[in-house]
Amino acid sequence: MSIPFYDFPSSPILIIGALGITVAIAVFIVSYQKYFNSPLNKELAEKKKALIKEQKELSVRLEKIEQDLKNL
Repeated sequence: MSIPFYDFPSSPILIIGALGITVAIAVFIVSYQKYFNSPLNKELAEKKKALIKEQKELSVRLEKIEQDLKNL
């Protein structure tokens, strides 16, 4: 009794197509990472500004709370 198995064809067109798909996926991943880590990304810059503003507000609130605790 023999087990049937699929013999993968070694056609050059299939190999070129598989390499093309692999390159396309690699380009997509690299460009996605480069875009979202770019200093020219407006969304990232706005988010950074908002976080810096929130950090300043929180530090002011923390200082006020510390002063209130010292005054008790």
